[in-house]
Amino acid sequence: MKFRLLRPAQVSEDLWVSFAELRNARAIYDDPFFDPIYARLVGGLRDDTRIAVAEEGGEPVGFWALHRRPGAWARPIGGPFSDWHGPVLSASTDLTPAAFLRGVGLLGMSAFGWMPQDAESETHLTISGANITHVGDDWDAYLEEQARRWPKHFKKMRRLERNIERDFSNMEFRFDDTSDETFERLILLKQEQFRRTGRHDVLSPDWVRVLLEQLRVTQGPRFRMRLVSLHFDGQHAASELVLQSDKVVHGWITGFEPEFSRHSPGNVLVQNMLERMSKDGPAIYDAGPGMDHYKRHYANYQLPIGSGVIRARELAIRPDRLLGQAWRSGETYIPGGVAKVMTQARRRLDQICLAETDTMGRILGLRDAFSRTRAATELADSYQAD
Repeated sequence: MKFRLLRPAQVSEDLWVSFAELRNARAIYDDPFFDPIYARLVGGLRDDTRIAVAEEGGEPVGFWALHRRPGAWARPIGGPFSDWHGPVLSASTDLTPAAFLRGVGLLGMSAFGWMPQDAESETHLTISGANITHVGDDWDAYLEEQARRWPKHFKKMRRLERNIERDFSNMEFRFDDTSDETFERLILLKQEQFRRTGRHDVLSPDWVRVLLEQLRVTQGPRFRMRLVSLHFDGQHAASELVLQSDKVVHGWITGFEPEFSRHSPGNVLVQNMLERMSKDGPAIYDAGPGMDHYKRHYANYQLPIGSGVIRARELAIRPDRLLGQAWRSGETYIPGGVAKVMTQARRRLDQICLAETDTMGRILGLRDAFSRTRAATELADSYQAD
């Protein structure tokens, strides 16, 4: 087995073609995040992008787009925006992800949307379920089955439909909204949500905004970005940026107008999108893990997805990595609220490290996170005093 860790500019066109062929050969990589086009776009914007290549008998058997960070550590390609990640491997190879990382000289990887492929690499991961909808080509049959499973939700949706008809003269659903105004409004709504919830604004780095603009004008045989939107009487109500392949629409960045919250525009948007997909495809919608209180109503199965650390080798020789290992152990074994605080702090730091590519950006992100945490603590203390 031969391994190489290349900068995107060092990857020949033949290798890019081989990358696409390996990806296309297996259905587990149908999600658009595994498309080499995504890796090439990110690679043109982030200097820490690497393409790991594994060859056996002179033929490529694995490709892995990732970011090589300090300390010989890997992070997912595209940072906080890669909802699925991991190596693209030939069905004929026995190569494991841990051995792949080891072969290119990396100690391990922080994973947040890991595609499970082998038991060895996933020993320390937390596995949850990504909510998947296979809508098929018979919308009425799909809707009937989901209504049987979740009668209260779909009764509510029928009531919402009547309320929307009563309150607005026009509801417009756009399956492919090319409006700059809608795009900018969605980004603004998402950034407002980050500020309101105290999360790091992962949309603020320059490379992210350039990536989104490039995605708006980039299409490949199995890759594109789509903006889906809902408008009430000409006013923006909700929208979602999705990435899609020819088989999968992957929900990505969503936002809705708070003033329309009683009309549940997010649910109305998703239901209209699924109905359109049943006619025009693709047939699969991936809503990702979490937020099951609303995603479950439209999902009809789940796929396992992992988070945690993929370890390629022992970490005893790297004190910086031992600190991270000790911190995660504290999250697991320390009782009470301390472990919860540790988990929240680590997740916030992860978001900053994923999005910010320079030291100053990380320092400012940490400063803002500390300020928000202190403000939230002071507010909680004031409520207790009252």
